[in-house]
Amino acid sequence: MPKHCFNILTFNHPSEEFTFYFTDKEQEGVTRIFHALVPKEVIEKYGEQEHYYTSFGQQLDGFLPINKSTAPTFETIKTKEGIEKSVPVFNSAFSSSILKRYYNGLIHNHFKSKGCLVKPNFVSDTEVWLPSEVQDSKGTYKIFDRYSLKVQFKTVSNSLELLVTFEGRSKIFRTPVAELFEEVPVKAFNWVVFEKGLYRFDELPDEGKRQYDKVYPVWNFEIRDALQQETEAPDKTNKYKKFKTAIDKFYKQHLNTQEFKAIIPISSNGFIPVEEARIGTVEKSSNKLIFGNQKPHHIPYYGITEHGPFELSPSSKIHFFFILHEDDREVAAKIHNYFNGKLNGFRGLSKFIHTPYHPDRELAIYFKDRDNPWPELYEQINDKDFDTDIQHIAIYITPISKNVPVKSQRLVYYKLKELLLKKGVSSQVIDPDKVISNDKYHFSLPNIAIAILAKLNGTPWRLDTKLKNELIVGVGAFKHTEVDIQYIGSAFSFSNTGKFNRFECFQKDQTKELAGSILRAVKDYVNVNTGIRRLVIHFYKDMSREEVEPIENGLRELELNIPVFIVSINKTESSDIVAFDLDWKDLMPVSGTFIKLGYNRFLLFNNTRYSASEFNFNDGFSFPVKLKINCSNPELVDDYKTVKELIDQVYQFSRMYWKSVRQQNLPVTIKYPEMVAEILPYFDGDEIPDYGKNILWFL
Repeated sequence: MPKHCFNILTFNHPSEEFTFYFTDKEQEGVTRIFHALVPKEVIEKYGEQEHYYTSFGQQLDGFLPINKSTAPTFETIKTKEGIEKSVPVFNSAFSSSILKRYYNGLIHNHFKSKGCLVKPNFVSDTEVWLPSEVQDSKGTYKIFDRYSLKVQFKTVSNSLELLVTFEGRSKIFRTPVAELFEEVPVKAFNWVVFEKGLYRFDELPDEGKRQYDKVYPVWNFEIRDALQQETEAPDKTNKYKKFKTAIDKFYKQHLNTQEFKAIIPISSNGFIPVEEARIGTVEKSSNKLIFGNQKPHHIPYYGITEHGPFELSPSSKIHFFFILHEDDREVAAKIHNYFNGKLNGFRGLSKFIHTPYHPDRELAIYFKDRDNPWPELYEQINDKDFDTDIQHIAIYITPISKNVPVKSQRLVYYKLKELLLKKGVSSQVIDPDKVISNDKYHFSLPNIAIAILAKLNGTPWRLDTKLKNELIVGVGAFKHTEVDIQYIGSAFSFSNTGKFNRFECFQKDQTKELAGSILRAVKDYVNVNTGIRRLVIHFYKDMSREEVEPIENGLRELELNIPVFIVSINKTESSDIVAFDLDWKDLMPVSGTFIKLGYNRFLLFNNTRYSASEFNFNDGFSFPVKLKINCSNPELVDDYKTVKELIDQVYQFSRMYWKSVRQQNLPVTIKYPEMVAEILPYFDGDEIPDYGKNILWFL
């Protein structure tokens, strides 16, 4: 088995007992604690209230001192069944929540005392900013490396743990806010630096508010847009290497020191290994996909190249038409020749996805204004009548980059998508700069082709699994910074073979509407299929009781006594637990590896490293996803075979992404709804036109 390690250090309590000081009054410099977490002596002294406050080890006048152990004592009791059981004695030690906050506070104060920039919240973790070795050559910013330290108790070990993560880099303007007020609206400032302290702009101390010429903003997207800066291209280098190199350096220079160990006595010799018993792999068959003529392959590009798509578009009358600026005729001609198979590097749509390519020149739309094409586009598209017997697809050669800083220009993409959907037309967007300047553009054509096939209701490939009597529903979300609506969740329903059915969209607080949508999907499924065995919900976060209850009630009303499995699927971004394959120089674990983190919680690696030696570096280095599995019948989560089957299913659905021939780290049950949620707020009334509810128009 490969040798893996976590980004976790273990440590011991620095003392067997502590004296902490409590009060019932809020005041500066104290930490608020929920009533369920405080020792019973605090409640006895001050009476019952929602929250209490502690200065931890700092003795303050009028505060109640309480001395307790850091580890509870245990006693043996007999259960009703007569079984002896060892349980912790109530109130014999401080709660783990209080101790976590205490240790986080020690870490926070340690780095603050050393002059580091430290994020002010230490309730859940501590974020430390250190000057980066990489600095801005133009002198516009100071660049900092950000690290997060989080205390946790016995998550993957039998010890106290310190989760160490590399959060990436942040840029701090060398220009103070006082000099940016004219160009940047005040609401755009979020985090700022004043006298070696990190503050939210609206929580600046009075001294800072009196000296805006000494307050420096941290770069963010809103400031970028206000200053009309270009968006930087995403970094596609190996994030595992970057992450591991950064935390190794941070450990060596700042954690593995006598000074730090005096407050957090690290006991592990570096980052802890993953026990082999925690490591599993999905079934080998989970990598297999089915293409044309029922032929299998595990790499989508080769499968579709050799065997064609699993299912062709149901429409044989397909017309393509171009939408372009008058100056982009050369780009359109090149795309036309690619689609026709007349240029090297791509066989053409008819051979690659077996879809007839007919360009309808009468429908072609040309516009003159590059900066504001919308009025011309709206008028010309509105005036057109599209024959409903023909399936139309528009190829839009956009003159506006998606990274353009002017918001009104970015909106053209969304408005055009919506207008075409209202006309019953899907669209594919092409960036003209990439077509002309990139001599390897033909490598993008397979991705464009499979997206076009999916928009035409074809099936590029399906999962190699037997059809089961179950329904899989995916609910994703996207957090918006540009619009007032924070989240919009979307529900997709699939069969276990990956067959897409339908989706709808909701605002974050529409839990009843979401439940109703899921129940309608179940009803539709039951009307066609008999004997539904279970409902599986892939959810983008932990599902609350408020969200689950109406679904369970609805199933009872439908007289369906079936288990509901909820698989919470979280992206592991930088500030989370990851694991590294130390037997491979590039550190990313083999695709399909999963690691048990605790009861019903797992880390799943979805990438294109299908074996120790098989990997294309151009495919990127996806971080794992975190899974948590719950069930309306809790005992079913104890069945390893069932749990593994659900993990396999998540993995398989990450292979059903039809915007690329490469595997993604998120399953489409979460990814597709997220993509719709990102677009929907820009549509009139947050509504998807009816035509768009049954096709994958957003790819």
